[in-house]
Formats: sequence, structure tokens, C-alpha cells
Amino acid sequence: MLKQIFSIEEQGLYYIIKICGLKLHIKSLKLAYKKIKELEKKQITSRSSEFFWANEEKFTTQDKIWYLSQKFYEQTGYFPNFKNPKSLNEKLNWLKLNYYNPIENICIDKYEFKKYIKNKLGDGYTIPLLGVYDDVNDINFDKLPQKFVIKITTSGSGEGVEIVKDKNKIDVDKLKYKFNNLQQEWNSIYYYCLSRGYKNIKPRIIIEEYMPIREGDAIEYKMFCFHGEMKFCLIEKGYFSQNPKRAIYNKNFELMPFKINFIPVQTLNIKPEKYKLMIKIAETLAKDFPFVRVDFYLIANTIYVGEMTFTSGGGFSIFQPEEWDYKIGEWLDLTKLNSEYLHILPEFQIKS
Repeated sequence: MLKQIFSIEEQGLYYIIKICGLKLHIKSLKLAYKKIKELEKKQITSRSSEFFWANEEKFTTQDKIWYLSQKFYEQTGYFPNFKNPKSLNEKLNWLKLNYYNPIENICIDKYEFKKYIKNKLGDGYTIPLLGVYDDVNDINFDKLPQKFVIKITTSGSGEGVEIVKDKNKIDVDKLKYKFNNLQQEWNSIYYYCLSRGYKNIKPRIIIEEYMPIREGDAIEYKMFCFHGEMKFCLIEKGYFSQNPKRAIYNKNFELMPFKINFIPVQTLNIKPEKYKLMIKIAETLAKDFPFVRVDFYLIANTIYVGEMTFTSGGGFSIFQPEEWDYKIGEWLDLTKLNSEYLHILPEFQIKS
């Protein structure tokens, strides 16, 4: 009732204030400054990625350690020790520098991933594909359904995704402009976090069937697996809504006493009937990797594997309390890694 009488929202450089049916546009220098800083940050990040892409062959291992250390401190608030990693974040970054399983590329590529899951689990475990394209101009929008989802194959963290609910209302040229830019190699997440699984993925465009996975109170289950065992599940409810909720449960669906990043955790009594089956699937997919996060959607009681992530949060997640970054880090045992995929420099040797 109160929202119908009074509300404030941001729109461009204005605050839109609604009072008892009246609509006021108030220009704000503070809001303008905020928008400018957001744009500057985005441009700086983009230019940093382009610079790294253009000069990567000149970067030594020490340069990469510096780059990851700086980003690590800026994101987590503490300075890492990659020579003696203890926390989960430190160990994930150690893996970036010393360990690489080529299968990660297949699992991360949003097109190849579908074939990988089909080979591992059978048909029906990924959202149906409508098309894959090397060039935005190859897309025939007239032949697409009214609703669909368009993605870049190199995307992650919810980026590079456009949900189309009514194709008659989309600006096709703007969409082409956006995805043509996303296809450029320097926009790969690799140049943000140096996770090698993102490197050398062919930047293609895929179009999937529309699914209500970002609407209202849509739920996503993110299962963190260590050496093939699911240790905890992060449940996201309405992540893209104005009021996102999350909870973290262990395998027995008992609430865990920590949170990841800034969305408060709470009790969500929404244990799905297929929770044990999702755990089984997650552990089946995880058995070949020291760490992987397997994400699920449950739509109309059908399980869909959304993605597999090998550096959750880029390796820069904020755990609160911070001690849980270290407790969880104990579950990732670097002495158990498959030697076939190791290329450890002397200064990074891990003592057993």
C-alpha cells in the first residue's frame, strides 16, 4: 500500500519520485557522479583486459603472481600467500598458476558443455539449444520463437546473457552490437582472473529455449565439490530480483554458519525432493577435478545442469567469517592432484 502512495527509483541521471499519483523527475548531481564512476570503472576494467590480451606473451610468471595478488587483495581484503596457500581463495589461485586440466575448457564452453553433459549423463540435462553461430549476422531472428535466451560461449558469472521475452520488442542492431563486442577475445573472463579454463574457448553465440531462471523467486542450486565430494550447497532465490535471498546447506541439508559475499544468508525451507539426486549428479561430474562448483536449475521438477565453475567467484570470494575461507580451504588438498596436469615451479612446491 505504501509503495502505491510513495516510491523512489533511479532512472538515468534522475530520481523518479511518485507521490499519490504525481510523478516528479529530479536531476541529481550525486546520481550523475555515481553513474560516471560506474562507467569509468567499467572502461578501466575493459581497457585492462585489452591491454593484458595484447601483451600477454610479455608477462612472466612473476608478473601474473603480482596481477593476481593485487586483484586478490582488492577483492578479499587480505593479501595472499601463494607459496604457502591455506585458504580456499589462495588455493584456487595457486591452481591457476600450477595446474591445468584441458577438460575444463570443454566444461566452461557453453556450447561444448552441452555435449559433455550429454556424454556424462544422457539426454535432457541441459537447457535445449536452438542454434549456435560464429557471426551475429548469421542469426535469422524471423525463425526464432517469440521467447529465447542468447548467450556468449565464453561468458560466466551471469554476464553475456540476454533474455528475450518478446522478440518483436528487441532492438536487433543493438543486440548484434553487444554480442559482436562480447565475441572479441579480450572480453574473455580469462583476462580478468587468469583461470586457464577460459583461455582459447571459441567465442561463439548460442541461443537456447527460454526458461524462467531469472524471474521472480527463481531458484538456483550451486554445489561446491572437493575431490568428487559435495561439501555444501549455496541456494540462490530470486538472485536477479530486488530482494535476493540465499542460504548455504551441507549435504544433510543443515544450515552452514557462514556467508559468501554480501547477500545475507537465512533459513530457506525449500529442500527439493530431488536434492539427493542433484548431489549424485554433482559428484558424478566432479570426480575428475580437485574442485568444481556444479550449478543446477529445477524447473517443472526437471533437473538442468546450468554450468560447471572451476574458480568460483574468480578465486576472490569474500567469506564471512573469514575463518571459513581457511576451513573450506582444508577440503582442497593440493597433495592429491593428478600429476599429469601439474606444472609446478620450484617456489610453489607443496609439502605433503
